[in-house]
Formats: sequence, structure tokens, C-alpha cells
Amino acid sequence: MRLPLRRIVQLVQVLLLMACAGLAAAQGVWPTRPVRWIVPYPAGGTTDIIARHVATRVGSLLGQNIVVENRGGAGGTIGAAAAKQSAPDGYTFLVGAPADQVNAPILSKVSYDPAQDFVAVGCMMRGANVLVTNPQLPATDVKSLLALARAQPGRLNYGSAGNGNTSHLSGELLKHLTGVFLVHIPYRGNGPAITDTIGGQVQMMFSNPISVQQHIRSGALRAIAVTASTRLAALPEVPTFKEAGLPLEVYAWMCLMAPTGTPDAVTARMAVALTSALQDGEVIRALEASGSEVFRTTPQEAAAFITAERTKWGELIRSRKITAD
Repeated sequence: MRLPLRRIVQLVQVLLLMACAGLAAAQGVWPTRPVRWIVPYPAGGTTDIIARHVATRVGSLLGQNIVVENRGGAGGTIGAAAAKQSAPDGYTFLVGAPADQVNAPILSKVSYDPAQDFVAVGCMMRGANVLVTNPQLPATDVKSLLALARAQPGRLNYGSAGNGNTSHLSGELLKHLTGVFLVHIPYRGNGPAITDTIGGQVQMMFSNPISVQQHIRSGALRAIAVTASTRLAALPEVPTFKEAGLPLEVYAWMCLMAPTGTPDAVTARMAVALTSALQDGEVIRALEASGSEVFRTTPQEAAAFITAERTKWGELIRSRKITAD
């Protein structure tokens, strides 16, 4: 029996509605309870503050709370290990950064393989470093600083927030690109390194801009160059290393990771929510206030970016025989 055209159209409409309802129901299965984001660094730091801003917005988009859990210690590896050991059910994610996803696994033995145990969901921010010096150092730009370092090999030193930190590796990359001999002085955190640079115990250091911006404004530190591809909105008067002819580009970054085995549908929905959250004005302002910039990616772009970071820094660490001690 042949059905009238009108009846066929009605059946098609019903089938489409059923399909849409089924899709909506499937999407609504997750999340049915709060989702945990592990931040593998202490509360109150830049990573923690940014993660909480983003998580609040993501949670509102998903209709569930995102609970930020700080699991600091050992350069981020304790929190990363905890995330790896969690069930891949979509209720635990890791806010990954260079230390736990790139540097620490190369520099030391850790209980996880970042390339095998996690999948990238998407990135959220990146922030360049700024090279600052004690103002008593007779160098005002990259050219004069390198000339001074070459004239006094081994006499100049630079502080960092610790071995394997981006502040350390920025200095190693500068040495690698220029051949200058600078002595590395690692500290237990950014704060003590800044204090000693101001005091003259060390001559220079790479730092995130937000931590030293007030000291640059007051004249306690002199800004030499930033490690971004373009000048920073927070320090528009400070040139890039690229302007000085050096391909020195370094970023601290944050990307959301999921334990391997997390359902694709879950990571895809989280990726959509993350991308939407990073277009929120309040989130953007919070990132800019930290001296960083929004870094929106697809999961595929995030995976490619992190792979490139592992290759870049792995080659540098191995070629310069950098250790965690």
C-alpha cells in the first residue's frame, strides 16, 4: 500500500524528532554529577587561579559543577599521576602544563607516560616570559647583554624558579642559540629568584610578566625582551627576542587533558564547552590580568602543539645534558 505524500512527510518528521531526542538524551547522560579538574600545583598560583575562572564557566555550560582539586608537589607530577590513576569515565581531568606534560618526564623518572596516559581536550592559555636584569647591570637590550656576557664568560648568572621550569629552560635556550656562558642558579620558586635579582645576588632571570611588572615599573628591575612572537599588551614598550634577531619563543601554557580511555563523546563535549568558555568576557579579562592570552584550540590542535613542545624541549634538554638536580 502506497502512503500519501503527506503521511510520508509526517513519518519522516517523527523519525527526525526521535533521532534528535535520542541524541539529546545520549548527550545528557554526561555529566550527571560534578566533574573534577586536578590542578597539579598549589592553590593561589597562576595555574590555579586561571583554572578556577575557566572551570566556573565550563561548569555553567555543562550544567554541573567543576570541582578544582589542587594536588601540588614534585613539579606537577604528583597531580598528573593521580589523574592517570583515575577511572577514565569523564569525571576526572588534568590541567596540564609544561612541567608535568613535557619537562619532568624527560628530566626524571615519573609514574606516568604523558604521551600514552593522557589525551588532549583543548588548550586554554599561554603566557610568554620576560627577561629582566638588575638595573646595575650595564646592559639595556639584548645586543648589549650578549656583548657583556661574551666579554665576561661565566661571570654572569641567571636565576630561575627551579630546574626544568620554563624560566630555567628559557635561559638554556638563550645560551644554546647564542653560545654565551651564563651560570644557572635555581631557586625554590619564582619569588625568591625575583628577590635576589632585585638585590643583585643574581644578575638576571626569566619570569612571567605578572610577577615582575610592578618591579619593572618602579625601576627595581629592567626589562630586556619578551619570549613571545609579538609584543605583550602588558609590556608594550619591551621588544621581543625576535626583534633582536633571535628565534627565542617560549610560553608557559595550560591545556586540559583526560585520562586515556575517556569516551570520545565526553572529551568532545568537554572540548566544546571549553572553547565556548574561552570566549567569555570575564574569562578573557582574568587571563589578561595574569599577563597571559587566551589559547583556544581543537583537541587535534592541542595534541599537535603538545607533541611539538615535547620534541622541542626534549632535544634541548638532551643536547645540553640538563638534569633535574
